[in-house]
Amino acid sequence: MTTGVGEPRSKRVIGEGLSTHRNSLNFLRLVLASIVLVSHAAGLAHFRRAAMIVNGTSAAQLSLYGFFAISGYLIAQSAMRTRPMGYLWRRCLRIFPGLIVCTLVTAFGIGLLAWWWTAKPGCSLGCYFGATDSPTMYVVKNSLLANPYWTQYTIAGLPNFSDYPGFWTWNASIWTLFYEFLCYLLLLAMSLVGMLRSRLSSLVAFAVLWGAIITIELTASLDKQFNFFHFSVFESILRFSLIFLAGSILFLYRDRVPDSGWLALASGLIFSVGVLLPIDGRVPTLEFTSIDLYLPFLAYPVLWLGLHLPFRSVGAKNDYSYGIYIYGWPVAQLLIMWHLPRFGSEIFLLMTLGFTVPLAIASWWLVERRSLRLKSLHLRRSGDRTPATSRSDESSADRRSNHDEGFDER
Repeated sequence: MTTGVGEPRSKRVIGEGLSTHRNSLNFLRLVLASIVLVSHAAGLAHFRRAAMIVNGTSAAQLSLYGFFAISGYLIAQSAMRTRPMGYLWRRCLRIFPGLIVCTLVTAFGIGLLAWWWTAKPGCSLGCYFGATDSPTMYVVKNSLLANPYWTQYTIAGLPNFSDYPGFWTWNASIWTLFYEFLCYLLLLAMSLVGMLRSRLSSLVAFAVLWGAIITIELTASLDKQFNFFHFSVFESILRFSLIFLAGSILFLYRDRVPDSGWLALASGLIFSVGVLLPIDGRVPTLEFTSIDLYLPFLAYPVLWLGLHLPFRSVGAKNDYSYGIYIYGWPVAQLLIMWHLPRFGSEIFLLMTLGFTVPLAIASWWLVERRSLRLKSLHLRRSGDRTPATSRSDESSADRRSNHDEGFDER
């Protein structure tokens, strides 16, 4: 069977291609991470056009939703193949080591450079390390997924050079990792109660979640309660769980969902309607808007592209997308402090990408890849639970981390 664009193909369902390693999902994740970096950096430097904002929705937000859709598909596969403790162990290995090292690099590297750049005469490094918002506390708090109940945005008062106080943070990208991990726990709970083995039950749960969001969005009294100022955590949980489960449902029905370019086009156009509908001045991500009603329609086009794009070798062995995602924001903040935006958006964004990629490569080779080798320490895995996975050899699957481990999306 073939999967390339323009090649004859016999596949009629998406599972036949996505269940193997002959797809471009990792390439797509790398592209999405790069879009997040560019959009965030452009927004921080006030290059609105480069941030690609359409009707209040940025390219970073759209890419983030694409990440969650891919993650939902891949992590559902992992949840069905692995015992609960092994599943949690693998999920922790994929997120925490890279994140912890990133906070260390930010606190004792990037943040320290920023301090030297702005430090006032007579204030030694003791002011930096002894501040209330010290680098040590930054590492401790943000290593716990920068959760909304215990986090730290600044180090010794930096950064404070943006025109927007809301951007006074060294790494606003990592806030989504908390919700991603909650989605992992959601799939674990569904697996423990047997819902992942019952496709209909999972589909009903997904429909109830979607219906709840539609009800909130269309009911004025409820809509006022679910936003950044009221029930913000629940609002984010609902939104990210919806797109994540959309990917998971596609995995559960992978032997029935057709591999159709027309279906991908139609689904993409429907999602575009949600992006373009008026939102009455509200801010997507901070409150429910029309885009949230159409989020599930994004999952199929993203996975279809991952199946058909002819870049299967890109990122197949080495995945730098996580590093690009978590290092892009602090690098952009430092370069803004060095006044690089004055050279124009193109040079600034290229410089941001140029400084971030080496950090992402180092993160993969020195931290993430080494951490994933520890996956064998978990409790013995259970046997395959689905017909599709029973065709794969367990020991071979252990060596293919990009799909069985489901690189985590943010």
